[in-house]
Amino acid sequence: LKPTSAAQSTYTSNKFDYNSAWLDNTSYNGIQSWMWKRGQGCDIITYTGNGTAGRPIFHSLNQVPEMIWVKKRNDTSNWTVYNKGFNGGTNPEQYYLHLDESVAENTGSDKWNDTAPTSTHFTIGNSNSVNENTHTFIAMLFSSVTGISKVGSYTGTGSSGLSITVGFQPRFILFRGRNAGGPWRVLDSVRGLGTGDDKDLGLNNTAAQITNFDWLDVTSTGWTINTT
Repeated sequence: LKPTSAAQSTYTSNKFDYNSAWLDNTSYNGIQSWMWKRGQGCDIITYTGNGTAGRPIFHSLNQVPEMIWVKKRNDTSNWTVYNKGFNGGTNPEQYYLHLDESVAENTGSDKWNDTAPTSTHFTIGNSNSVNENTHTFIAMLFSSVTGISKVGSYTGTGSSGLSITVGFQPRFILFRGRNAGGPWRVLDSVRGLGTGDDKDLGLNNTAAQITNFDWLDVTSTGWTINTT
């Protein structure tokens, strides 16, 4: 799925059931991927919309999802995002962001029906981006796993040196300004996370990675931000 387009089936070299990798082709280079296994901390489900507000969508996380991405598969739409840190953690189910945009968080009861997710399901409204009648959707759910993954939020200080603690040394970091907008930035250890050249990629655009910028220093329990 590209930023807002429908799912496509024309990329014959992308074999996602390939035994040793997801790309069955040797002619490409400069490609980066991140892969999450469905299980503890991550669930991926599909459903067909019915246009009815208040509809529960059941999942298998066995804990409350802390971040949810929903995308229409058969037509153009935004990636609609829920995160427990929206609005500073107060009634986050009343807010949403788009994974393919850089605007600030917004309110909208038609996304999550103003209903907090539970350990068995999340609730959707009647918005076409999450529940258009007869259209097909994919939902990706994430939750924290001690020592492995963390979904959270923090408040910036405007000064370098802010330390973020997650309880383990991260290899993949995705962060985004919520109340003032900004790009979805991805840093990872394969491309130099914590080495002084953190090579930022943005999820909300198709631009090449930004190089020669020292975003942060990785620690055994999180990271320290090096920029204002």
